[in-house]
Amino acid sequence: MSCICVATSQARVYYSLVSRLRRAGLRFVSVVPGSSLPECTLILTTGAEAGPFGQRALLVEELDSDPYVLKGQVLSRLDGGRETVLVGVDPGTRIGMAAYYGDTKLEFGTFDSAEDLCAKVVAFVTRVPAKRSLVRIGNGNPTLATSLATSLMGKAPNAAIEMVDEAGTSARGVRMKGVQGDQMAAAKIAFRKGIAFSKSSRTLL
Repeated sequence: MSCICVATSQARVYYSLVSRLRRAGLRFVSVVPGSSLPECTLILTTGAEAGPFGQRALLVEELDSDPYVLKGQVLSRLDGGRETVLVGVDPGTRIGMAAYYGDTKLEFGTFDSAEDLCAKVVAFVTRVPAKRSLVRIGNGNPTLATSLATSLMGKAPNAAIEMVDEAGTSARGVRMKGVQGDQMAAAKIAFRKGIAFSKSSRTLL
C-alpha cells in the first residue's frame, strides 16, 4: 500500500502543504527530514531538502496551489501517470463538474460562470500528468455546450472533448450527502461515452 510522507523543516511550507492535503482527503504521515523513511512510497519535500530522498521525492514547488489538482498530481506520481484524467460537465444556469483521476474522484464543483468552469477544467487536464485527458460535456444546452467545448479546445488542445447525450443523467429524486444535483449529473456524464467534438462539429449541434 502506498504511503505518502511529508518531510520539510520549513514551517510555512509544511502547514500550507498539510492544509491542501487534508482538503484533498489524502492521507499522509509527517516525518522528520534526515530520519530513516523506509515506509514512505512518496516523499513531499522542498527542492532544497530533496537530495537524500532520491526518486521518491516530489517537490512542493511543483505541486499546484489548488488542493484537488494537487491530489491528481500526487496520484499520478504514485502510479506513473497510467490513468486518464476524466472530467464531466453538466451545462446549465449553474454548471456542474465532476473530475476524476481514473476511478478516483478529485473534485465535484458547481460554477456560476463558464469562465470559472473552463479555468478549473483546464487546470485538471493540463497540470495533472496522465496517459490521456478527456472532457465529456452534456448536450442538454447545445449553445452553452458548444461554447464550452470550443473554449476548452483552444485552452487545452491536447485534451479530447466529447459531447454526451444527457438523457437519464438527471439526479432528480436522488440524494448524496454534500453533492448537488448538477454535480451528480456531471459525474454520470463523465462515465458515459460521447461523440468526439472537433472544429467541424460546431455547426452540427
